Amino acid sequence: MGTFIQDIRYSMRMLVKTPGFAAVAVLTLALGIGANIAIFTVVNAVILRPLPFPHADRLVRVMANLNASNVKNVGMSEPELDDLRNNSGLFEQVTAIWPISAALTGGDQPERIEVMATSPEYFELLGAQAKLGRVYGSADGVPGFSDAVVISDSLWRRDFGADPNVLGRKVRMDTDPYTIVGVMAPDFRHPGQTVSSDVDMWAATEFNGPPFTSPPVRNQNFIPGTLGRLRAGITLEQAQSRLDSLASRLRATYPKDYPTQAGWGLSVESAQENLTGNVRPTLSVLLAAVGFVLLIACVNVASLLLARSASRVREMAIRGALGATRGRLMQQLLTESLLLSLAGGVAAVLALGWGKKGLLAMVPADLPRLNEIHFDARVAGFAFLLSLATGIVFGLVPALRVSAVNPNRDLKEGSRSGGASRGQNRFRSALVSTEIALSLVLLIGAGLLVRSFWGMLQVNPGLDPKNVGIAQIWIPVPNNPALNPYAKPGTLGALVAEALRRVSSLPGVEQAAMESGNSLPFLAPLSAFPFVFSDEVTTGGGRPQAEFNSVSPDYFRVLKAPLISGRFLEDGDAAKKESVALVNEMFVRRYSQNREPLGRILLIGRGSAQFRIVGVVGDVHDDGLDAPVAPRIYLSILQRPSNALTIYFRTADAPRGLNESVVRAIHSVDPTLPIFGVRTLEDLMGASEGRRRFVLQLMEIFAAAALLLAALGTYGVMSYAASQRTREIGIRVALGAQREDIVLLALRPGLVLTLIGIAGGLVAALLLTRLMSSLLFAVTATDLTTYAGVSLLLLIVTLAASYIPARRATKVDPIVALRSE
Repeated sequence: MGTFIQDIRYSMRMLVKTPGFAAVAVLTLALGIGANIAIFTVVNAVILRPLPFPHADRLVRVMANLNASNVKNVGMSEPELDDLRNNSGLFEQVTAIWPISAALTGGDQPERIEVMATSPEYFELLGAQAKLGRVYGSADGVPGFSDAVVISDSLWRRDFGADPNVLGRKVRMDTDPYTIVGVMAPDFRHPGQTVSSDVDMWAATEFNGPPFTSPPVRNQNFIPGTLGRLRAGITLEQAQSRLDSLASRLRATYPKDYPTQAGWGLSVESAQENLTGNVRPTLSVLLAAVGFVLLIACVNVASLLLARSASRVREMAIRGALGATRGRLMQQLLTESLLLSLAGGVAAVLALGWGKKGLLAMVPADLPRLNEIHFDARVAGFAFLLSLATGIVFGLVPALRVSAVNPNRDLKEGSRSGGASRGQNRFRSALVSTEIALSLVLLIGAGLLVRSFWGMLQVNPGLDPKNVGIAQIWIPVPNNPALNPYAKPGTLGALVAEALRRVSSLPGVEQAAMESGNSLPFLAPLSAFPFVFSDEVTTGGGRPQAEFNSVSPDYFRVLKAPLISGRFLEDGDAAKKESVALVNEMFVRRYSQNREPLGRILLIGRGSAQFRIVGVVGDVHDDGLDAPVAPRIYLSILQRPSNALTIYFRTADAPRGLNESVVRAIHSVDPTLPIFGVRTLEDLMGASEGRRRFVLQLMEIFAAAALLLAALGTYGVMSYAASQRTREIGIRVALGAQREDIVLLALRPGLVLTLIGIAGGLVAALLLTRLMSSLLFAVTATDLTTYAGVSLLLLIVTLAASYIPARRATKVDPIVALRSE
């Protein structure tokens, strides 16, 4: 320990003597280590850290699928939920999860809130307790909805002023009275997808009384999600095998409910994987990218250490002559490296603490578990171990080379030139080529993402988003149908028609239209469901599938989406009239390419609903600009309305100026309706680009850092090489060499190193960029334009870095150069 402390003191003195070297090394390492800690903090929170519930590894999602049509998660019925509980032998507990919108009334304005309807066992399954009051449980199970509800900490503070006496207070949700029995902790989040935001209220139901069908019907699969806790000792593979057996028994027992051609089955997936699976490729690519940044930083600092070691060859040779072993010399040199890396790690942590808000502001709002991103013990441990590992990585090879002293040889060589040996020079050159190769891989990755983003921006969305505002509306659904003013046929359609009339008549509004459902354009794809044509018989292999929308007659005119053939929907396509539908071009190309689609009859659902195709419209990229257009069927909202509505209004000028007028116009029809999500269609398009923009911004930062480090590394080696050839250059100049000859002489080594690095980087990029294929759009992982352009850019930058010392070499005075030694 005494020797170790002595080494630390000596290392600190040596670093203080060279403050410029120490500052550059620490800042370089802080860049590489900081980038890794930042991305690891996100990866740790989203992917690595278990869900914050007891035995989270046993939490699973169970889904019903139509395998013949490749339709996933079609929902479950209450009898199927009971089968999972009582006949599978797999679960300790099972709960339905049904995210819905609801209207909370009692304040100045009706408020739309996010409600999670669950089975009474929901909180028991998760092992969660309330911060204030209690959670509901099995004892609260009653037909229909239980009176007891639990609210979030956010809703408690927002609407109730964090009043500790909120317990027992009555609230009205969708006009029905409920009693608040508990408030959850601020960090409690539902472990799954929601409608659009965090859950505000949890409500318990048995799904077998009003407003649900009683007794429950097996083929009414309205429950969108199921969460279960596996029994101890059961693996996912065993669970899937037993679910396959259960599904087989149910198909045999209820053949009418599970037609053979549908291929109905059950699947199980880890709850954490289900929640975070779609962001894993993105975060994995970012983690690999920052790994490259750190490797480049390590190579750069190793090169600096080798350059610095040139002045210490004589010192190490003397130590060796006095009896120091190679291991003792390595210990001293590695101690210096570890001091540098730990200083870089501390600087990185301090910088992240200072810039945490800026980093989180870059993270897209739809990233799951966003609220759990914070600096914890795991991240601190990672930062410490990464700093130690970094010190060993960049310090080991220079230590091995510098400590391999030969007092006879190195004392002579050191006394003669005071420079590095040829071996050290060659090794530094190899490091620079490696640095260039690593930088090229990172730059190509960033270039591919830039090309992808640009390609996405060039996609024709199929509509004109300019000057289009939107607002979402929720129609309350009381538990007692008799109390629902919109339960009678035609009343909801009449509300839609009247709201559209009043919004359309507002000054500045050119046209207005409505769409049914919670889905918004560009933000999330709709679920696909099977259908058949009445003039075709489907046997085996499943039925075709398409996405469904219900829209008002002016929907396509407001969005300026083209009509290809037939007609648009009309005001006459109302209730009690023939059910009609429009289809998009993709639908025709996939399912009716050889048949005239107009006039064909679609059988939707279980065949009872028939719709005649009256028009074909252009493809609209509703599912996102970077997603392929899916076959789409548009129904009339006047015939198939729902309680979730979105109104679109096209204005002559900026639509934001009419937001309040639109809200007042809708409230003039029914003041009890909550109106929310007022924004523009351009806002939605921008939000849909959020995740790609996040990855692109980070990759651009990493690539810029890599390019800078590669340029600095090349400059350092070329500058040192030029200084070592001062005498040679002086002789050449004295013998008549021209300025151009000296520049080419000094540039040639840099060009060779760059070309070697680019060749190695291209090979590595061809192998590694395939891993990011899932993030690319409209470009392949082997795009020649990107590879050539990035290689040329790196060549120019590194040659520019080589040119500076080369130009300086042309100004050598022959007399001074010849006297330099």
